[in-house]
Amino acid sequence: MGDAEDAPERKDHLEHEDHPEATAEEEKPINFEWTPELAKIGTSRGDIHSSIGPHKFHENGYRDYTYRLGMTLPDPADTRECLRWVGLSDKKIIEVERKFNEIYPDFQAPSCGYDNKVSTKGFSDITFPLIEGMVDLFMQGVHDDKEDDYDYTTHKGYIEKGIQLGLRPEFAIFCGLHETDPRAIDEPHLFEELWFAIKSPHSAIDETIIPFWMQLKEFMGTKLLYEGKAWSNYGRWVVREGESLDQAKARVDDRERQRLKEEAIKEYEAKLEHEQQKRDREEREDLARWAEEDRLEAEILKQQSGIAVERKNEE
Repeated sequence: MGDAEDAPERKDHLEHEDHPEATAEEEKPINFEWTPELAKIGTSRGDIHSSIGPHKFHENGYRDYTYRLGMTLPDPADTRECLRWVGLSDKKIIEVERKFNEIYPDFQAPSCGYDNKVSTKGFSDITFPLIEGMVDLFMQGVHDDKEDDYDYTTHKGYIEKGIQLGLRPEFAIFCGLHETDPRAIDEPHLFEELWFAIKSPHSAIDETIIPFWMQLKEFMGTKLLYEGKAWSNYGRWVVREGESLDQAKARVDDRERQRLKEEAIKEYEAKLEHEQQKRDREEREDLARWAEEDRLEAEILKQQSGIAVERKNEE
């Protein structure tokens, strides 16, 4: 999705969760093969996005993640499409949705998909709470994966592990390198055994998903600014449903910003206190467990000593 002249053709569609044959097909052994299109995207090292095509660049050489007229982005309210844009496979999206709803049955997010989050400094950022929560949950699952069922010695093995854990192939390619990657000339160690010893597919997925999510967040945020659904002043603020831009600006005056800042400080302090209480509780539990282990060990030693004395007396 994106600039029509740049975007690679999208060939896949979101599979419906009621299609068991689709699930069965995805569970087949993964045998990734580089195609010319995937090699083109992969060797660009992120300069080409599978959904929008080649990135534009600032004059200073950095990629430009600002919305451009004519660029097609997912609707922030369309969680599934946003997760696809970030890189998750259809099957993984359904899995993450189900798990998220089980863990957070009362989770409330704006119907538009976006909101404001004010920092303790009083600056606001545009957030996409539901999408961000699901991305975090996906990454937690990646980090919790303990299966070493992948080839430790090849980039192909790392890419296949990325696909297995829920990435679409055009994103999983960033977990590894193509043999013609230009970095192979300047940094040959990227293809050597040591690289595979210190790099895991899990960390590679982390370094893939998070940047793509941050890119999407910036694209959608700047689109809201472009469309007059948000404005910049001490950060970025969104226009609420039923408001005009002028009404929204009038609502977020200095007094309101100060109130939101104080609220953010209270939430931050409460979070710190909760984390400290958790650490204190875990420390007490550890001390109690260690004391019990010491008691049991002393009891066993006492029993063993008693048995030894009895045997000696019998002799």
